[in-house]
Amino acid sequence: MFYKHWKKIALTLTTLFWASCSETNEDAVLYGCPPDGCYDEPESSDSNNDESSSSETSGVLSSSSEKNVSSSSEAAKPESSSSEFVAGLLYGVEPPDSIDVKCLPMDSSVSYFPNDYSADNAKFWKEEAAKHDAVAKIDSVKETLAETPMCLEHLRMELDQFVALYGAPTIIRNAVEKCIDGSIRPSEEYAQFLKMKEEWEANKSALEEELKKVYEDKMKEIQERINKCLEK
Repeated sequence: MFYKHWKKIALTLTTLFWASCSETNEDAVLYGCPPDGCYDEPESSDSNNDESSSSETSGVLSSSSEKNVSSSSEAAKPESSSSEFVAGLLYGVEPPDSIDVKCLPMDSSVSYFPNDYSADNAKFWKEEAAKHDAVAKIDSVKETLAETPMCLEHLRMELDQFVALYGAPTIIRNAVEKCIDGSIRPSEEYAQFLKMKEEWEANKSALEEELKKVYEDKMKEIQERINKCLEK
């Protein structure tokens, strides 16, 4: 029975074998191009973006480098110092208008005692002058007395005390400045002192009248105390 159908079986197997080979060749091409030919692959959007990003990054780096070079160049430029223009003034060179260097300080100084320009201090010393004169008056009275009252001795000791109010002077250094036009002007601090001195001199006559009254009032007060001591 097997021999009767072996031809049919062999034909069927052969048909299945060739059908299987045909499907394998169409689905997979192991080497070369496919049957319909070879084509170039289109450039992907990711590749374009990478190139564009690379180009932009290169431009940014280049711009940054140029800025750094420019900054370095500016930093390397020497700045003009005022000492250059001061040196220029010494040789008669006019500085630019942008530089406010018109006058140079000169080696000069002025000293004064501030208390010499104080009305309160002047009044204090006028009272001290009255005390000094009162001591001389008491000594003159004591010579006429057989016995000096104790209160008069105490008053003399009180009036004969020395009080110092002067202290250190104020010193203005570089009091004057020489300008490029050849003129000489006072410094700001010295100008303030000159203004104060000018006002003092202008009001001095009125102050003298006031100081005279201060002296007279102090002498009157001391004389009253001397009289009380002599009455005892």
